[in-house]
Amino acid sequence: MKFITTSDTFLVQNQPRSQVKQAVRKFAKGVTKKLSKRFKCSRNRIPAIQNVEFQDALSNQNIRVNQGTSGEPASKVLDIPSGVEEGIGSKSVDAELQGAHEASEHMKTLGGPAQSVTSAANNAQAGLTAADDFQTNYLQPLKNFDTVIEKIANVHPYAKMALGILSAAAKIVLAQAERDESVHRLLQKLNEVYGFVTQDDNLSKVESMHDVIGKIAQQTLECARFIRDYSETKSFWKRVGKNVVAETDDIIARYNNALDELMQQFRDQAHRDVAIFVQFAGETLDLGGMTYAAGAGLDTAKQCLPGTRMEILSQITEWINSSGDSVPRVMWLSGPAGKGKSAIAHTIANWFEETGGLGSCFCFDRHREADRRHEKIFSTIARDLADRDPGMKRALADVVKNAHSLKNTTDIIQQWRKLLMEPLKKLSASSVGPVLIVIEALDESGGVETRRNLLRILAGRLQDKGLPQINELPSNFRILVTSRPLHDIEKEFEGVNHILPLSMDKIPAEVAESDIHAFVSDKLKDLPHFGRQEFADLAAKADGLFEWARLACEYITEELPGLSPTDCFNAVVNCNPGERKNLLYDMYRLILTEIMPKDKYTTAHYEQTVAKFRSVMGQILATAEPLPLASLNAMRQHFPEDHDLYEVDVVVKRMGSLLSGTTDSHTPVRPLHATFQEYLTDKSSSGDFFVQRTKAQQRNLAFASLRVMMARKDGLRFNICDLKSSYLPNSQDTELPQRVKTFILPLLSYSCRYWATHVQITDFDDKLAKEIKLLFDNERLMFWIESLGLLNAISGAVTVLALVAKWLKGHSGYEELRSSMMDVQRFIQVFGGMILHSTPHLYVSALPFSPVNSIMATKFMRRFPNNLRLVSGLDFNWTVVQAVINGHTGIVSSVSFLPDGTRIASSSSDKTVRLWDAATGQPLGEPLEGHTGGVWSVSFSPDGTRIASGSEDDTVRLWDAGTGRPLGGPLEGHTGAVSSVSFSPDGTRIASGRPLGEPLQGHTGAVLSVSFSSDGTRIASSSSDKTVRLWDAGTGRPLGGPLEGHTGGVWSVSFSLDGTRIASGSEDKTVRLWDAGTGRLLGGFLEGHTGGVWSVSFSPDGTRIASGSEDKTVRLWDIVTGRPSPGSSEPGSSASPLRQSIAPSAQESRIMSTNTWNDRLISFSSSQEHALPNPADLLEPASHHDSNSTPFLLQADGWVMGPNHRLLFWVPLASRHAFYTPWISLVIPRRHPELDLSRMAHGTHWSSCRDAST
Repeated sequence: MKFITTSDTFLVQNQPRSQVKQAVRKFAKGVTKKLSKRFKCSRNRIPAIQNVEFQDALSNQNIRVNQGTSGEPASKVLDIPSGVEEGIGSKSVDAELQGAHEASEHMKTLGGPAQSVTSAANNAQAGLTAADDFQTNYLQPLKNFDTVIEKIANVHPYAKMALGILSAAAKIVLAQAERDESVHRLLQKLNEVYGFVTQDDNLSKVESMHDVIGKIAQQTLECARFIRDYSETKSFWKRVGKNVVAETDDIIARYNNALDELMQQFRDQAHRDVAIFVQFAGETLDLGGMTYAAGAGLDTAKQCLPGTRMEILSQITEWINSSGDSVPRVMWLSGPAGKGKSAIAHTIANWFEETGGLGSCFCFDRHREADRRHEKIFSTIARDLADRDPGMKRALADVVKNAHSLKNTTDIIQQWRKLLMEPLKKLSASSVGPVLIVIEALDESGGVETRRNLLRILAGRLQDKGLPQINELPSNFRILVTSRPLHDIEKEFEGVNHILPLSMDKIPAEVAESDIHAFVSDKLKDLPHFGRQEFADLAAKADGLFEWARLACEYITEELPGLSPTDCFNAVVNCNPGERKNLLYDMYRLILTEIMPKDKYTTAHYEQTVAKFRSVMGQILATAEPLPLASLNAMRQHFPEDHDLYEVDVVVKRMGSLLSGTTDSHTPVRPLHATFQEYLTDKSSSGDFFVQRTKAQQRNLAFASLRVMMARKDGLRFNICDLKSSYLPNSQDTELPQRVKTFILPLLSYSCRYWATHVQITDFDDKLAKEIKLLFDNERLMFWIESLGLLNAISGAVTVLALVAKWLKGHSGYEELRSSMMDVQRFIQVFGGMILHSTPHLYVSALPFSPVNSIMATKFMRRFPNNLRLVSGLDFNWTVVQAVINGHTGIVSSVSFLPDGTRIASSSSDKTVRLWDAATGQPLGEPLEGHTGGVWSVSFSPDGTRIASGSEDDTVRLWDAGTGRPLGGPLEGHTGAVSSVSFSPDGTRIASGRPLGEPLQGHTGAVLSVSFSSDGTRIASSSSDKTVRLWDAGTGRPLGGPLEGHTGGVWSVSFSLDGTRIASGSEDKTVRLWDAGTGRLLGGFLEGHTGGVWSVSFSPDGTRIASGSEDKTVRLWDIVTGRPSPGSSEPGSSASPLRQSIAPSAQESRIMSTNTWNDRLISFSSSQEHALPNPADLLEPASHHDSNSTPFLLQADGWVMGPNHRLLFWVPLASRHAFYTPWISLVIPRRHPELDLSRMAHGTHWSSCRDAST
């Protein structure tokens, strides 16, 4: 079968020519009509620009192009594969060029053929003597460019894209009203380039030399951006002492040389690899630490085969190039699985990147859901844009400069508002050029709830005061979204004016078949006995599914024992036709059957082979994130059963058509298409190849992960990433991210992060419990925490350790292990934030300050002898107070735990609600704003998806717990302040209350708080009458008498999750615990707040209480392990097992203040023998600025620092009261922390703290 091209379409010779041609024209006409209705006259011819003013340049935009991204500045332009010329016939191009001839007649070039840099420089002075001559001669070709290229619209879409980039570059230059004379030589070269491109002879070569045109476009755009930013670049050079004239001349010479070489390549019609010169001013802007979705970018291997999909690629390029505010900002390309949406998206993104456009490509992947890419989408896009454009980078750096929480926020609405829209508002459309964002596989972003807010942002349906809408994006901004047509996506996008839908299903069958025919012909061209008929049969059988065609070609070309390519071909084409889904499933079944042929094995051998297949695929599908082949093999060698100890290669080596990474040991192994996983887990479809998700798979992965961490080779070890100095925060060690990748290999990283996740999913297993005990009895436990800190994954450990402890509960022989696990959990809760900040202080600070009787101290302190020691004031047990969280600017009126215990919500008189990480105390996102009065109560819904808040503005509001955005408007009805809100156990009702002038039945004062029991049968209430009361939720009758003990009004009350205990907070500054059955007081009281306690809340596991106070703090209390030892010197320790260590007091006696720093003696004790050794490392060299500051004082965040902000050690909250400094000689009474630093290893010697012989 011969493949023929015309100006209209692809034709297959044995099909009626008229039918195919008619179908293509009908499709193209329909799309054109649709486009023209949506943005009428957007491609009208633009008159020559007479004035170089910003508004003129902006209003006369014509061809607009957007760009793909890699996130990194391009250093080299890649060649476009040959073969694309098949798409559009040369006669059509010639006809268009004839029409362009007249438009280009009046364009005059100064240089004619390419001039050398020297000759251009010599001739420049004469041409620049008069401003009028400059405007007429040098800028006229740029002004007239759109008029000329209007005549050559019907060329290859890549060439069209490149011409659009050139148009955008011209607008950037023209919009620069003030052009420094220093860059006139570069402007002359750009004049020469535009004149060169629009010469009649060269216009005729645009089609055949479109790849070179793309390179010229990219280099020209780089030049335009240099001209735009020249003033700021010059200022920066002056600040750093560079010779501005020499720097400018050098850069312009390099630009000119690159453009000369590209023009010469065009003349020679040669396809050479020419390096594109990209200039950087060298200015350092801090975007480090910003959340970024690694691996979510462009994949050039997924592009369309050259010469295919030309019509739809042209349509998308036409939409991108169209100008005007009426052009839809979003295009939604939808279609069933296997139709080729991804290939189209990656092709468009790659073309933009190669032609120099500005943009980003963000791909979702169902196999990477553990990465939570949906929480990183706009921060990643913003970072990509910043990496490609200096103006965007400066604007983004300015936004995050004083708002570090924005760098790590998972709130995509905050990302949209602050990281994307706010920086973009500082840049004009004409100064940036075209922008394209590709969001690929939106349907693989997770569940409906996961993508709900992203859909609402794209659809403009998320209405919030001050939230920028998508139609406020600059007019040159385009977003291409691809997905399957899932119901929730269709529902949100339906009828939205700024979204242009384009369905793959509407591509005529003849066009799709022609493209697949080209694809099949290319893949099978080297096989003997395959020709036009075979290619046509396969194309027809594919039914428009490129994924089916790919699988068929892989199957036919694979060398299968006893089967020739012809045999495989016959098996493929003779399959019974079915629906598209079944067509793919049939292909999967055929491939797997040939890999494991039942008729060629004995029954026992076949069952063994299939069992191995199920085991390996079960391992691949059960991993929390895809692992490369080398990691899968290594992990499997640690499986507990001997019959599983074989190489994964045995199964996957012949599955290259179905899985990625089968031949590259470092590429993650995952299904190449989402439907393959669906097929394997659908028993009715997959039959013998059915892969069931089992707990046994989780058990194997748990065993393997634990053993990987304990392995001598490539396992956990001390200072695994060669941390240079304990003085530095992790963020200041610029090479640390690369060392983490080098030394914490993918399998070890995976094992550290997910071993506990796999354990808690399995049934209890004695052998597995013993593996866990080995870790917790070994020094590697410390190394595990170290690795979590370096991987920024320490917060997740708190939750999973509690679940593993629950997994161990009730099994004899593991009580000590369970206690160890809870001790480690508490250790991370107290020290986790500090370890994330500077990981060496896990050993330098956290271990020495651990309580004497804690398991961490008793097991590991002796292994780290060269460390600071507390000679007095050391706690014997974990104190009740876990952390003090600061951030509100008013009284903290209410707190509530997320049901899984990972987050805390708090409300305040400052009119806001805030979210916090329960493990580290770090703020999560920005305050939730909307109430117009103080917020007196806050509560999570039972499923953790919503937050309710009650305010003195007489309203209740609902918030999305994931994003922090309001859900609808305020709930009105109260006629006074709402002091309490609580969800019913099923989440369908909210109880809300407010203070009343007269008492409720039972209370003799205003009701200040109410709480449901978890089973919904009881209500607890608290009152200004200093009591707590229990009520029957069904009848409203009181249950027993009042619970008495507080000496002030009881402002808050909360049930524990199991309903056995009640916590209450009072204006007497204490928290009390009650037995919910008997009403008796449990123990003493929790004290430490310096103001009334407005709110209390139990953690879901009942081990912690969070309290909020009018002292503007949130405190976390451990009500299980927090009891002072009988030997503790803390006063009042016998009064209550729940008493907190005494808080810092401004009234402590401090006498005989002596400054010893000038004598280079640094001591935090009354004995000089306890002074720090080798202080010169800490003190020298100190900058003049820092020498005037006061180092060694205990900071509010717990750090003690030397000069130049060098971190010496960190003090936990419980040890911060009356703390020694080098200026204090004595504290009376002597019961507060004193430190012996005489053996402390610090700075670059910190790793000497460990005794290497143990």
